[in-house]
Amino acid sequence: MTTERTNVLCLIFIAITIAMAAYLYPTLPEQIPTHWNIDGEVDGYTPKPWGVMIMPIMAIFVFIIMKLIPVISPKGFRTDEFRGVVHIFTVTLVGFTAAVALLILLAASGRDVHMNEMVFAGTGLLFIVVGNYLGKVRKNFFIGIRTPWTLASDEVWSRTHRLGGWIFVLIGFFMFLNAFVRFPVGWLIGSIVVAALVPIVYSFVLYRKVEGFGEETPDND
Repeated sequence: MTTERTNVLCLIFIAITIAMAAYLYPTLPEQIPTHWNIDGEVDGYTPKPWGVMIMPIMAIFVFIIMKLIPVISPKGFRTDEFRGVVHIFTVTLVGFTAAVALLILLAASGRDVHMNEMVFAGTGLLFIVVGNYLGKVRKNFFIGIRTPWTLASDEVWSRTHRLGGWIFVLIGFFMFLNAFVRFPVGWLIGSIVVAALVPIVYSFVLYRKVEGFGEETPDND
């Protein structure tokens, strides 16, 4: 994906959320629902105008951060080698944030929005997209599974991200299915823990196998 296409798509997503917020604003209640519990019931509100604009602002923030990453990455850890993947991640994250913003606005306007189902489905798709491209991410400080052991070894980075990609895709399918088949809460929490911990533990074990933890030989001046 090119830079120009990435910018256009992200700006379209952001513009749609801002336009929808402006269109619905006069008819929205003073308290905007912004949080739902595991049963799909609203348990948190944010007053106008922040309740209306918080997610569109978040989409803008995500876009800016993703555009800054290639600029502020230090030498030796640049993202140029996988620029296309960064573009795909940028569009996916901004699109996801914009979609959540639209769902919140529709729910606040009185529409019947099955928020939990939609968010679970969207999060699952997000994990699937990220997982499909995670193996193409090269060593950097901002994107990927950044542990002391992946950052210290190119081989550990590469193999950990290949494993992490498969885990993200599997967890993504599981979360997507949860939008239609309600799994126990413990299963969802467990899947998130697996997605977070397994690549970290794997990177440590793999580093010990590949590089080892022996004492470094001091430089002789």
